[in-house]
Amino acid sequence: MKLLLKKMFRMLAGFSILLVLQIFSEKLLHFLGVKFPATIFGMIIFALLLHFKIIPIRLVKDICSFMISILPALFVPLLVGITVYYNSIKQNFLGIAAVIVIGTFITMVSTAIFVDKMMEWTGKKDAS
Repeated sequence: MKLLLKKMFRMLAGFSILLVLQIFSEKLLHFLGVKFPATIFGMIIFALLLHFKIIPIRLVKDICSFMISILPALFVPLLVGITVYYNSIKQNFLGIAAVIVIGTFITMVSTAIFVDKMMEWTGKKDAS
């Protein structure tokens, strides 16, 4: 029973941390007038807070594992949106497909370049 309460507390604390970071990132970007996705900005802040051990991993590990396990359910609104806009998607399918393929390619290449540069910068490229 005590272990269950402890895990529930960590889940609640982790969810609270994620929620506060999301709200903070949205408010900060709005205040600064920067056009940038708040979710990405929040993830960057979250990663920095974890890296510098400001947020202990044990507080967010359980909620992050849970969120990853239900990730497919979080895409349900996307699928509903696809059915609502089916005719528009059907009319512009080739353009949408081209953007997806080109965007994926650009993302893969830029990620590879970024990782390569980071490995050079950290000195880990020589070790492999």
